[in-house]
Amino acid sequence: MARRAKGEGMLRKRKDGRWEGWFNIGTDENGKIKRKSVTAKTKTECQEKLTAAQEKFKEEQKILFSHNYLTESDPTLEKWYEIWINTFCKGVIKEYTVYGYEQRFRLYILPEFGEMKLSEISTVACQQFLVELLNNGRIRDRETRGPSLSPYTVKGVQRSLSVCLEKAVDEGLIVKNPCSKVKMPITEKPEMKTLKKEEIGKFLEETKNCDCYEFYYLELTTGMRLGEICALEWTDLDVENCTISVNKSVRKINGELIITTPKTKSSTRTIRINDDLVELLLAMKKKQIQSKYIFPSPETGDIRDTSAVTRKLHRIQERAGLPKIRFHDLRHSFATLTLEAGVDVKTVSHMLGHTDAGFTMNTYMHVTDDMQKNAADKMKNLIENSGKDTKVIQFPA
Repeated sequence: MARRAKGEGMLRKRKDGRWEGWFNIGTDENGKIKRKSVTAKTKTECQEKLTAAQEKFKEEQKILFSHNYLTESDPTLEKWYEIWINTFCKGVIKEYTVYGYEQRFRLYILPEFGEMKLSEISTVACQQFLVELLNNGRIRDRETRGPSLSPYTVKGVQRSLSVCLEKAVDEGLIVKNPCSKVKMPITEKPEMKTLKKEEIGKFLEETKNCDCYEFYYLELTTGMRLGEICALEWTDLDVENCTISVNKSVRKINGELIITTPKTKSSTRTIRINDDLVELLLAMKKKQIQSKYIFPSPETGDIRDTSAVTRKLHRIQERAGLPKIRFHDLRHSFATLTLEAGVDVKTVSHMLGHTDAGFTMNTYMHVTDDMQKNAADKMKNLIENSGKDTKVIQFPA
């Protein structure tokens, strides 16, 4: 059979009933074929998505070859960005990372620097840009959330611009990266929000009324990320050994839910769960819609929408009379309470999928500081008590 030409598409119906379409976009450095794929509920919808994706790919290729930037001594940032995102990012790094770059450049970076030549972008300009974003950079929901952007968002913008300009240095377009030396404005670190011990029972009781008790019991006993829980399949549950394998995650890109690899290499892990949770999950399986996913969408049986989970969480908190927190704050709750209970940092770090225990200690320093104080106090008491019955030894003169 002849190999399909670059850009030529194909459709098939998957075992789960959804339609999948794909087309070749070239080969990697090892000669392996790279593909772009789309999914949809119906064949017609899938064909439409596939056609749209093919047209977008063709346009990107036109852009790629229309800008011969190496013959330009000093291209604009917008021209360089188009080359960088299409050549060095798409098909090379994770799709959701590319999506993040595209969003930050479209919303913040290109409106400010797009028409400037690379040589005109200075460290001072980058520094002033970030300060302005922090103080007055919000585009959406300004009336309800105020004009300032969060430090987390601003840091993401700085990192995206810096990565783009660093590649321009590698390609010999500029001598140095003007964004690498900027300082993030000093801001107060927001207080970490968690569920308190006395609030957990109230919270879980309300989840029973909303038919999602198992979902949140799993979260509060493992600290998994939302995308990791939504991506869990029944094959990831080892009933005999009471473990769950975390090996994928759900992400939403351009409004479409996709399954991707976990956040980092250390995020791929096996977590021990308790016997009660195993029984809860097996009992739930008998009642729920047939699906390969442990927590599927109740309407379709396919991937559960992470946004729907967030909306439901806020309803649960409101009905339970609890303060509004993010789903990620439940992960913080797990880490805080397990550390306070005396579980060692390395074990908690593994369960969370952190790169190393040092990151866990820095993130939850408010807890680990208390643990160190308790350890010091216990050692003090141990020494004091051990000395009460100790006889003083007299050495001869």
